[in-house]
Amino acid sequence: MESNQSLLTSAKQFLIEALGNHRDRKRNFAILHAVTAAELVLKERLARIHPTLIFKNIDAASFRGVQTISLSNLPQRLINLDVRVEPKEAELITTFAQWRNQIVHHMPLFDKKAADKQLPRLLDFLAVFLRRELDTPLEDFLPKSLYRTASALLREWERVVQEARAQAQAEGGVLSEACPDCGAAEVLCLRDEKRVFCHLCATKQYRYDRCTQCGRITVSRFSSLDDGNYCDSCINAAGDQYIQMLIDIERGK
Repeated sequence: MESNQSLLTSAKQFLIEALGNHRDRKRNFAILHAVTAAELVLKERLARIHPTLIFKNIDAASFRGVQTISLSNLPQRLINLDVRVEPKEAELITTFAQWRNQIVHHMPLFDKKAADKQLPRLLDFLAVFLRRELDTPLEDFLPKSLYRTASALLREWERVVQEARAQAQAEGGVLSEACPDCGAAEVLCLRDEKRVFCHLCATKQYRYDRCTQCGRITVSRFSSLDDGNYCDSCINAAGDQYIQMLIDIERGK
């Protein structure tokens, strides 16, 4: 029997893959991974009530080799056990279960535009369900590399950002600049001279200083180098110039 921790850990990986696939416009993979994440998250909630509830036949003498409950039946079992699943959420899960089967059997018949509109709803449901039913905030579940993607997709993320802004206001010293990693504004606080802390992604490796290159005072990733402080804009510009130089060299051959 799969352990609770294993279910939630696997769900996390599939959710990360779903967001990454959506960002990269890989629709079918995004659907497959999002649906699998939803299935594992819902089973995790059942397992916390009792481990045997994740199986199709809960009255089996032995659960070795017994199938687990299907995704389409998961919402109703949870509802029967007084776990909150809204009718629209249950309908959404059933729809995605059908889409997954179509993709797996190489017969996708669903409308692609409808899928693009519905996928953020499923991902948002997962974010809300994780916090509400599994006491797992989304900000603790996702790597910082996907914060910007989550911000663009999920309504639940708006709540997360608002909480981070409230924490920043309570601390004081709030900076107007956006965080270099998560991209959120009004979540950075200036600490001990030039050190900056982000209340959203909990990153401390930022500094607030004058850029050696352009002279602008801004937030940049902290560096222990003694040869100056460079803002992200100047670093990116230097990188673009370097890439162009390599292209020019290659063309000159």
